[in-house]
Amino acid sequence: MTPRTRIFIIGIIAIVAFDALASIASRTTGIPYFWASFGSWILYIGIGYFAGRAIPESSIRTAAIAGLVSGIADASLGWAAAWVIGPGKVAGGIAATQWLFTAIIVAALATGFAALGGVIARTRRRSELS
Repeated sequence: MTPRTRIFIIGIIAIVAFDALASIASRTTGIPYFWASFGSWILYIGIGYFAGRAIPESSIRTAAIAGLVSGIADASLGWAAAWVIGPGKVAGGIAATQWLFTAIIVAALATGFAALGGVIARTRRRSELS
């Protein structure tokens, strides 16, 4: 398994596990599930950082792709987990076009935050080499 594939798989597992844990925490504490978005953003930065460190020759591009993959997983598998647990349910259901719009936004945000993680990885690598 290539380092890139390993990062993508770990990112998917991390984001889906985070969504499930955030859903459980939301149900048990009553804290709105929306607040988990900030945790997801931090996780995307971390995924991008580690992707950038693993593939230094294309750190930002690899980080962005890892973010895109993680964002798609978040908008599909992660939301499905949250839906089953409870807090991710949308009253009255959701139309396919609404989900698609949401998935595009989530994937775009994930890509941007992960690219930021890649920039941090590249910057840190350069300072370590100096």
